[in-house]
Amino acid sequence: MENSTIRIYDTSLRDGLRNSGIAIGLDDKVRFLQQLEALGVSDVEVGFGGPSQVETMERLAEAVEQPVLYGLSRVNRRDVDRVITSLARANHRGINIFSPTSEEFLGHGKTTAGEALEASVKAIRHARDQLGDPMGDQIGDGAGKVVFSAQDATKSELAYLIEIIAAVIEAGADVISLADTRSLAMPREFGDLCAALRAKVPGGQDVLWSVHCHNGLGLAVANCAAGIENGVRQVECTVNGIGEIGSNTTGSNTTMQAVVELLQRRADAFPGLNTAIKYGVIPDTEHMLRDISQRTDEASSGTIELLQRDAPK
Repeated sequence: MENSTIRIYDTSLRDGLRNSGIAIGLDDKVRFLQQLEALGVSDVEVGFGGPSQVETMERLAEAVEQPVLYGLSRVNRRDVDRVITSLARANHRGINIFSPTSEEFLGHGKTTAGEALEASVKAIRHARDQLGDPMGDQIGDGAGKVVFSAQDATKSELAYLIEIIAAVIEAGADVISLADTRSLAMPREFGDLCAALRAKVPGGQDVLWSVHCHNGLGLAVANCAAGIENGVRQVECTVNGIGEIGSNTTGSNTTMQAVVELLQRRADAFPGLNTAIKYGVIPDTEHMLRDISQRTDEASSGTIELLQRDAPK
């Protein structure tokens, strides 16, 4: 699947808030989501498949018209159903289903590689059955994108990545996301991984490849650039790079503005590639997030939604 547009998948309202020290009330989440729509963001992750997120996703589902809205889900039917039902009123909806793929992360969940593969296939197939056949970029009611995210992909065995990704594509995934969960990848090796998977996974040329790079070593944008050079056409990121506290850099996620600027200012290195982001709207978006963050620091606990503490991706 070749495309000249790099899709911007914003996860400020999900991964950006996870353990970040920023607590945003539901009304402000609605305002910020509407600002992302004005900015031209095509895909937005608005919550997680836990029960505490249902009200948030239901409210956000009705707040915008154009973006595809996603919830993050573990590989179980309960989470999948909760996300899809919560986003039922969205004009365009999808689901992002993640599974650990590295030996270490599989061990954390006391899951074998075979069990993770089987659970992933079942979850993807169930989501596809619920959402209907994929319709590419023309996503309408009842037919949305199913994303499979390989958690800790950059520390996973290549052979297993090929096996599990091929299986979920066959089950109905139409977007494959590769996560540098621990911020340990170097740009050259990350680009090589993207190229190898696109070439070796059966059906790999027929899906959209996405990357989710954390910024613990300050290499998130460089890794995204390496992915784009090797066929990635979607970048998962947050405004201002907001993310989990504890990073050695200003944020733990890829900064959306930096990706947009990279493609604009280094068009010679990425010929023909662009985003749909409206460059002139970026300052207002940055300022809105800062304003909301400052106000919520001073707000009473009764008006603040508790930060979600879902599994990292």
